[in-house]
Amino acid sequence: MAHARASLRQILWVYALVCVAVFAVTRLEPLAVVGRYAHLVVAAIFLLTSVRLTRRDPAHYGVALGGLLEPATDDRMAGPLGLFDLGRAIRKALPSAAIELGVAVGIGVVVFPLYTVGFYWWNQPATDFSLSLPPSVVSFVVAQLIVIALPEEAFFRGYLQTGLSDLTHRRLHVLGVELALGAWLLQAALFAAIHFMVEPHPARLAVFFPALLFGWARAWRGGIGAALVLHAMSNLYSEILARSWL
Repeated sequence: MAHARASLRQILWVYALVCVAVFAVTRLEPLAVVGRYAHLVVAAIFLLTSVRLTRRDPAHYGVALGGLLEPATDDRMAGPLGLFDLGRAIRKALPSAAIELGVAVGIGVVVFPLYTVGFYWWNQPATDFSLSLPPSVVSFVVAQLIVIALPEEAFFRGYLQTGLSDLTHRRLHVLGVELALGAWLLQAALFAAIHFMVEPHPARLAVFFPALLFGWARAWRGGIGAALVLHAMSNLYSEILARSWL
């Protein structure tokens, strides 16, 4: 019990320190020169914190990504800046990445139509739907995957959800997936809280619900791969709806 309390305190302290760092960085956004890099710094805070705290067992925390966040598993030359190791890790990750991509698309096929109905009901758009994509779809998708989804999933669904789940043996089945209910709900609440802290508008708290979906996907798949792709897909889909309807 004492160990569990100590572990919980550590997790909450890490979250609090990350919140302070993210808040401080995002206050720099209005500055012309520094502000354009704020999102990259925030991404680095999430990702580097996750890598640091899960380095002993990245597979357990679901952040191994086919070796991308693991040490090399052989003695072959790492290459300049570890590029050979990186190439081998990417090649190793491709088969599982294809599966996780398929899983994310399958979840999206089920969830996105429901989200569309909710989006329409909540916003009551005054105009007809007219498809409008982001100016550079490829750049937008890459940014969502690497700068937004990967760091946030590594920290919230990787480090936080796993660390909180390890504190209890009680499990509940949600749509066939075994979850530590308290950990699942708390990671979503913490995810919503940091979004609200950065941009204090009640609508930002709504990210609690996709966080539940991402956490469910992480628990189902045993890693953050599908959740990562689903996160990026959700942001892209939401952006398209907003541009096309509002």
